Amino acid sequence: MFEHKPHLVVVAGVIEKDGCYFIAQRLENASQGGLWEFPGGKVEVGETPAQALERELYEELAIRTTTGVWLADSVFDYGDKVIELKGYLTQWQQGEIQLNSHQQMAWVELAQLDSYRFCAADYPIIAALHDHICAGK
Repeated sequence: MFEHKPHLVVVAGVIEKDGCYFIAQRLENASQGGLWEFPGGKVEVGETPAQALERELYEELAIRTTTGVWLADSVFDYGDKVIELKGYLTQWQQGEIQLNSHQQMAWVELAQLDSYRFCAADYPIIAALHDHICAGK
């Protein structure tokens, strides 16, 4: 069923700071417009997921990051395309956030993530983040 649609490998960074997680709202005119996500983007030919994530976060947010541990993979059929999303914990290294590809941002506690409407592919990453945090306690 997936073979007749574009299949995109996408990475997402779960950036943690002071017990809160960075989320961004997609532009209204974009695919999945108005929904929230962990920022990231497509893996280009020749890139590792970590390289792609660090490049995308710099392009989208103007910050330098280091990719940490893998949280989860999620494959979701959006109708016009299939997205394979790879989520990673990500450490913010430097820079001030600029929203180049999003309309809003928020820093939210883990328990608050359920209050936001996310892109469908992000929900398994949220579940994995819960599991990862609970396992560390």
